[in-house]
This record gives sequence, structure tokens and C-alpha cells, in this order.
Amino acid sequence: MGGRFPDEFGFLLDTLDSINISAVVIDEARRILAANKASGALFGCGSGELEGGGIESFIAFGVQATAVSGGITNTDGHAAGCAVFPAEAHGGDSFEACCARKNGEAFAAKITMITRGSPVRHAVIIQQIKDDPRHSGLINELGGIINSSLSIGTIFRMVASEIRKIIDYDRASLLLNDEKKKNLLIFALDTGMKTLMPKGIRAPVDTTSAGWVVQNNQPWINYDLRQEIRFPDDKKLAAEGIRSTISIPLFKDRMLGVFNLDSTMPSKYSGDDLQILLAVARHISMALENALLFEEISKEKKEWKKTFDAITDMVWIEDGNQQIIRANQTVLEKTGFSAAQVVGRPCRQVMEKIGIQITTRLCQQTLTSRMPSFLELTGKDGGIFHFWVYPLVDEEGRMYAMVHYLKDVTDQKRLEQHLIRSNRLASLGTLVAGIAHEINNPLGIIAGYSEALMDRAREDNLLKVPEFEDFPEYLETIHKEIFRCKGILRSLLDFASPSPGSFRQLDINEIIKEVILLVNHRAKRLHHQMEFNLRRDLPKIFGEPGALRQLFMNIIINSMYFTPEKGSITITTLMADGRDEESIAPCPAAVKVVISDTGSGIPAGIMDKIFDPFFTTKTAGEGTGLGLSICHKIVEEHGGSIDVESAPGKGTAFTIKLPVDGRAVEPLGSRAGRNKK
Repeated sequence: MGGRFPDEFGFLLDTLDSINISAVVIDEARRILAANKASGALFGCGSGELEGGGIESFIAFGVQATAVSGGITNTDGHAAGCAVFPAEAHGGDSFEACCARKNGEAFAAKITMITRGSPVRHAVIIQQIKDDPRHSGLINELGGIINSSLSIGTIFRMVASEIRKIIDYDRASLLLNDEKKKNLLIFALDTGMKTLMPKGIRAPVDTTSAGWVVQNNQPWINYDLRQEIRFPDDKKLAAEGIRSTISIPLFKDRMLGVFNLDSTMPSKYSGDDLQILLAVARHISMALENALLFEEISKEKKEWKKTFDAITDMVWIEDGNQQIIRANQTVLEKTGFSAAQVVGRPCRQVMEKIGIQITTRLCQQTLTSRMPSFLELTGKDGGIFHFWVYPLVDEEGRMYAMVHYLKDVTDQKRLEQHLIRSNRLASLGTLVAGIAHEINNPLGIIAGYSEALMDRAREDNLLKVPEFEDFPEYLETIHKEIFRCKGILRSLLDFASPSPGSFRQLDINEIIKEVILLVNHRAKRLHHQMEFNLRRDLPKIFGEPGALRQLFMNIIINSMYFTPEKGSITITTLMADGRDEESIAPCPAAVKVVISDTGSGIPAGIMDKIFDPFFTTKTAGEGTGLGLSICHKIVEEHGGSIDVESAPGKGTAFTIKLPVDGRAVEPLGSRAGRNKK
């Protein structure tokens, strides 16, 4: 039959074969699509010979059967008959017509036209089951109807509806076996009666007749609950007016449940009813097993989707054509695509929405090697992403899809750089402390001798010597450079072993105002516009005033250096959010100081180096590269944080957060001071 017509016709052809009724399926043009064996015998040829021919070669539509004399009967004595099933709905009726066998012999037959899904078809099946329960073909047809759904509720409604036409009941129920809880769940119910056991109630196994059916995999009939109640909880049925029941086990490799029919009449159900229900139960069990399996798969699919969407990193799956077939919720949130919009798009479009410019095929290595691959990508705003590609390979070794995993590691990278920088600073501090002391002593001696030589160089008799003419200038340069070296060494010593100072409650605005007084002259000389947004009601912080002056002084002077004339520098103080940026947990209150400028900005390539010791972009001789390193160390000692945002040509903004009660994090300087004491 090869799928040329609905599968349900196949069931019915076999069913009618079992009771020796000829049947063919025709299309709109009345060509025979399929025929059962009985029709081949009726028309004097094989059923395969009928297929493809016109039905009118065998049945004369419109010619009355009375035109054929004598009448024709089959060998079993019954009048010849034929059922014709149009593949498309045309309506249905019965009539007598003249027919002809392959050898030309004419005979009369009753023709029944049955359309797809016709109630007549079901009525025929039901009547045959009533007449003879042994007709397994008809039971199989009913099974075909049952198996057309994967919904347990729908299966129950179809079964109950069809069974009622054969066996009457006042209450029908489907109980599912819960092996873990060792009870029965009333999953579906069909009754017009008022009941104490509605849908959703659980029934015990040990004290009900349905439970006995589950335990023994055997049917059970209660003939009259007023005369005998074998199981205590069946009293509830009797209390509702139920007199007789029949329970059929539903078993398919495991005990699935019980199908029950209940009646208010005594001795309603018999052995004949049992035979019908047992035959139908096989099909119910198969359909129920499929439905339960489908529900389990659906549940697993939902759980998989929940897990997929719960991943906070971006994950999507591409098919063999490198087009997205599924993306998790994070991808949708980051890109703005809907679940439907993202399907069918290439990876490049997702990356562009996230802010990553793609210049190469990211999956090329995986496509070539069929092995996982990894890349580190940089976004347009300087963000750093880790990108993995994992191949999905079938049992035959063919790669049919790829899983893409994209993780934003910008904060993680910053933390790593912070830890690396802290380790470097700690190591550098130990090294510098030793070297600075060793170099400082000879520099002091050289400085002393240079001063003595400068005094002698002023004597008139030496100034008269032509060869000595440049000596005073050289000596002065030497003396100046010596003290520049001593200044650098002093900075190194301060960096390595900061003075413990005196930590106390401070007004951050007052510290900033003191620094402004020191740098204001330079700002005026460079024609910089200084703007202040100092919030007056800020709480005091716990800090060391000298270190904080140095912190703000270094950053403001840096801003002045990299801001062209007539640029602006803005200093803002405010309360921090009070919430950790990487967590929803509240953090201790903190004061935030933002120092922003309209300078040249910091290139993205060196952003992670600006706090490294000795790293500087200033002209040679104008900076040691220790200023921002010292700032970082001061902020750390105060239990705070320092962050920077910058873009070339758009200026730079340093954000310093200092806790209101810094005593919660003991300052490193105070520890160092105690150790020294």
C-alpha cells in the first residue's frame, strides 16, 4: 500500500478479510489503490492484480442488480457483498449493483460505500464484536483507533466512548500504577454519578479489587457488592450505589494500571464481557505504554530545555549547514532575537549582535578535525570572551551538528590580572627594599662630593682656566640627577614599605579639597577647567590622610598630563551602590570617587598594564611608572577598589571605592607598622 492512503484503511482491509468480506480502496477517479484477499477471490484474480485498475471494470455503477438473472452467492451460501472505501470523503451508502469477475462472469453484489472516518465503519466493527468476540481482526481495528493518540486522557476517552457501545457502564475509570508509592492513581474518570473517589485520588493496593488485579495481573469481577465485599476499600464503591464491577489489568512488560467498569446493576458483567475487554486491554496497554513513554520523553525534553536555558553563558547548536537550530535563553537576551528569529541564522550574526567582529570561520578547526576547538575573542568594547566548539557525532562517525559555547570572561580576566599584579607588587617590594638601601648609601656619598666640587668650582682661579669652563655646568647636572635618583629610590621605598601612618575617620571631600589646592596652580597654567560635584552628606571613611592625598594627587596629575589645554577634569563624590557587581548580595556601604577627563584616553591594548610597576607611556625622563602602582596599593590597603574606563579620544575615568568603615578590612599599612614596632 506504500503510504498511498491513510494507514487506518490497512487495518480495516485486514479486519474485513478475517470475516470474508471483500473490500477495496479507491481514489476520486475510482482507481483501485488497494484490495484485500477476499476481493481478489470474489473477482477471480489476485488482490495485487486489482490495484491500479478502475473499479468500474468490476462494478457497474448505475446498473441495477435485477438485470442479472438467477442471483449469485458465495460458496458459503451468503450473498456476495463488497465494501468500497473512497480515499477522500464522498459520503456513504449501500446499494445493489451488477458486478463482473475477471473472466467476464456476471453476478450481483451488495455494495457498501464507507468514507474515511465514517460512523458506519465504527458501527460495523462494534456490531461484529458484539456478534462474535473471537473476531480478533475487529479487535485489532479498534486497537488501531486507540493507538492513534499519544495522550493518556485522549486514549481513555476514546476507549470509554467505544466500549460503552458494546458494554454499558455507569462509571469507567483508568488507574495508573505507581510502583514507587505502591498505590493507584485515578488518572481518568467517566461518570455522571456523584463520587467520593474523583480524578486525582490515590487508591491503596492491598485493600481494593483494583489493587488485587495489579498484584496478580489477573482480571476481577465483583458480581454484587451488596452480597459480598472481598476488599475493604470497595465499600466506598458500594456506598456510591455501585453493585457490580469488572477490572482488567493493563500490562506491557510491566504493570501499567487497571481499566475499570462499574455498574449500579448487580451481575452486570459476564465472562463474555471479560473476553471482549481482555482483547481490547492488549491494545490499551500498548497505547498506554507508548503514551507513558511519550510523556517521559516530553518530560525529559522539558527538563533538558530548562537546564539548557538555566546556563548563564551563551550556548547554541548549529546543524550541518552551520545554521542555528536552537539557542538558550542567555543568547536570546544578549542578542535580542526571539527563539523563532534565531533559528536558521549563521553564527556570525549572533556574534555581531553580542559585539564581536568575526573575520575568520570560527568552526573551521572543528569542521576539519571533528575535535573540540577553542578561541579567545575580543569584543568591540574591549570585553574578552572564551569560545568553544564541540562536535556532535552519530554512531557512524558523521558529524551532524556542533555545540557552541561562549563565555564572557572579562571580569575573570581582570581578577586574574589583579592577582598577578598583586603578586608582582609583593615580589617587587621585597626586591626594591634591598636594592634601594644598597644604592642609597653610595648615592649619598656621590651627592656629598658633588656639592663639595660645586663649591670649589666657584673659585676665581679655576674659572679663569679655559679647560675648566664647562665643569660647573656638568657638576650641577650630576648633582641634580643624583637627587632625581634619590627621589626615585624614595618612591620605591615608599612603595615597598609604606609608612603606617595614622588611620582615622576622614571626610573624603576635605581630602580632595586639600589636593585641589596643591594642583590648582598647574591646572590654571594648562588652562584646564576643573569641575567638582562633591556630595555634602557623605559619611566619613576610615583611612590614612597622607596616603589618600597621594592617591588623588597621582591620578589628578596623570589626568592633567594626558589632557590637552582647555580640556576639562571632573571630580565627583557619591555613595556607591552598596551591592556587589558580580553578586546580588548586599555589600558594606562605600564612598565612590570618580575622576574623569577629556584627554587622549587609554588604548585597549595597554589597559591591563597601567597598574603594573614601571609601566608608563610618558616621555622618557618624565615618569617612573610607579604612580598608578602606588595608587593601586593605597586603595588595596584601605580595603577598597579602583577601576578605569577609557577609550582612545574619549577620555578616561578612574573610579575609586572606599568602604565607609574600613576597619572591617585591616589596612596593610597598619599591619606593617605593628610588625616594625
